[in-house]
Amino acid sequence: MYRLIKAELFKLFKNKTFKVLCIVAIILSIIVIAMTSIITEDFLLKALGDIPQEQKMIQLEQIRGASSEASFTPGQLGFHVSGAKDMFNITTIELFHTAFGVGAIEILIGVLVAAFLAKEYSEGTIKNILAYGKKRSHYYISKWIAITVGTTIIMAITVGLATIINIIINGWGEPFEIIQLMGMLKTFGAAVIVNSAVVAIIMLIATLVKSNGATIGISVAIFVGIPLFTSFLYGKIDWFDNLYELTLLYNVAIVTAISANSADVIKAIMISLVTLVAALGCGIAVFNKQDIK
Repeated sequence: MYRLIKAELFKLFKNKTFKVLCIVAIILSIIVIAMTSIITEDFLLKALGDIPQEQKMIQLEQIRGASSEASFTPGQLGFHVSGAKDMFNITTIELFHTAFGVGAIEILIGVLVAAFLAKEYSEGTIKNILAYGKKRSHYYISKWIAITVGTTIIMAITVGLATIINIIINGWGEPFEIIQLMGMLKTFGAAVIVNSAVVAIIMLIATLVKSNGATIGISVAIFVGIPLFTSFLYGKIDWFDNLYELTLLYNVAIVTAISANSADVIKAIMISLVTLVAALGCGIAVFNKQDIK
């Protein structure tokens, strides 16, 4: 199995789609920096138009207060600074959390799985590898490991580059403490675990549909469409809230939220591990029974 993993990692680093996704990750990090740099007090004051200065300042404080008091809200996709102490002067730690985004990484994972697994069905690569006597379960797990490594690299580029650039431009934004750095590493580690479960789910989808386009389309529908839909219901029906909070869709977003606490992170990790085992198990079971052509 070690040779399979080594071979899949080699293929990953040679894969054109993976290289393109790394470039996309760089672009996303620049977008995060640009977005947080544009949102300033002066920018908002100008955007408020010709109303009296006193009213502008009142609205400014209201917006600042609303942002700092905002808690995590399911269905908020993209990069947002909800929960930041001061949305006009966010700290490096807050930008670090913002750079993970919601929905962006999941879409990139869908594209990577489509190119790295679903595409091999049509190319006949899978049949050729299995012809050498490799166990199907070993092949499937090695694919999952390679794609998870690729996902981690893409995520590290997006978050790491944005964080480093912000430190260079704006500094740390608050008194630095080692415990803050440890907290950032904990958040990144939790994000890796959660997204490894996302990889397992999308791999299961790819194994079922055997199509690049369908894999990407279904992934977007699940990790973007469903959260958008549930945002209209969340907070209105108690039993629905309790049920949704036990899903990966909820926890993949909250684990990197600015307002997330240790309990949120631990819960997200536990739910992700259960989801990971279930998705991998189902994926291997389906793959073992398939007629690979």
